[in-house]
Amino acid sequence: MLVYIQILRLLAAVTVVAFHAWGVAPEGHKVPEGILAFALAHGGHGVDLFFVISGFIIFYATHRADLTPGEFLRRRVERIVPLYYLVTFTVVILAVTLPETFGAEGWYTPRHILKSLAFIAFADGEMPVVYLGWSLEYEMYFYLAVALLMATTRDAWRNIVMIFSALAILGRIPGVDAALGHYALFTDPMILEFVFGIIAAMIFVNGKVDWPIGIATACAGLAVLAADPADRAIVFGLPSACLVVAAAFVSRRRSILSWPERILARLGDASYSIYLAQVQTVSLASASIASLIPAIPPLLLVLLTSGIVVMLGLLLNIIAERPLLSLCRRIGQPRPNRPLTPEMQTPG
Repeated sequence: MLVYIQILRLLAAVTVVAFHAWGVAPEGHKVPEGILAFALAHGGHGVDLFFVISGFIIFYATHRADLTPGEFLRRRVERIVPLYYLVTFTVVILAVTLPETFGAEGWYTPRHILKSLAFIAFADGEMPVVYLGWSLEYEMYFYLAVALLMATTRDAWRNIVMIFSALAILGRIPGVDAALGHYALFTDPMILEFVFGIIAAMIFVNGKVDWPIGIATACAGLAVLAADPADRAIVFGLPSACLVVAAAFVSRRRSILSWPERILARLGDASYSIYLAQVQTVSLASASIASLIPAIPPLLLVLLTSGIVVMLGLLLNIIAERPLLSLCRRIGQPRPNRPLTPEMQTPG
C-alpha cells in the first residue's frame, strides 16, 4: 500500500471540508482576514489534489493489470456510484420530508435528479443534487475516456494524455469555450490534473516519461499558462503532482508503518466517504455548535465542524461504503461452475 498517497487523499478531503466549514460559519463566527482565512479560502483546491491522485492511482493500479475495458469501468463504477447514489437519495428524501431545512424550490425536479445520477448535470449548467458531485462528473469523464481508449487503441495511457492535452489547448483558443457553452467541461484545464497524475505515476513506476507525452503535456501547460497564468490547473495542479510523486517515493521506503501512519492511512481509505459526508452536515454542525457555544472562537468552530464531519465520514465508510463495495464486487464476480451431481451425470 502506498501509505502516503492514502494520507494525501485524507488531506485533500479534510481541506475541502475545512473550506466549506469556513464558508458556512454563521455571522459573527467568521475567521478574521489573515493567513488562516487565506488558507481556508483555498481549501476547496483539495479537489485538484484529488484529481491528480485519481490519475496516479488509475495508472498505477491498472497499467500492468490484465483488465478488459468493461472490467476497468465496472471497478470504477463499483467504487464511485453506490455511495454517491445513497447520498443523493438521502438528500432528496430529506428535501422532500423537511423542505424548510433542506429544500430548495425548483431544485429537486425529476430531470435534475436523473441528470445528477447520470453524472451529466453539467449539460444544464447546474450543480448536481449533491453539489460535490460536480467533481465526480469530471472523474466519470476521465474513466469513460480511459475505458474507450482501452477498447480502441493499444496504448490507452499515451493516448489519454495526448487527447486531454489537445482538448485543453483547443479550449484556450478564443471563442471556443463560448461556443461550447455548458460542454466546455470537456476542454476545461482541470482535465490536465488527471494527466499530471498519470505522468507522476509513470515517473514513479518507470523512472521516465516518453517524449511524446512530455511534449504534449508541456504544450498544453504553456497554452493554459498563456491564457490564464492563475488557472487552478497550473497554480494547484502542478504542486499537487509534485506532492503525489514525493508521497509515492516516501511510501516505497516505508515497509514498517508507525501507528500514526496506520491511523492516517485508514482515514485516507475513508476519504471518499468523508468528502460526501459533508453534504448538509457541515452547515448543520457549524450552526449547531455556534448556537450551543455562542462565544466559540471562529477557528475553533471550523476545527470542531471539520472534526465532526471527518468522524461522520469514517462512520459512513464503515456502515455504507465498504459493505456496498463488497456487495458489488461479490455480485460482479463470475459464478464458479457448479459440480455435476450424480443425477446430472446420468445420461438420458
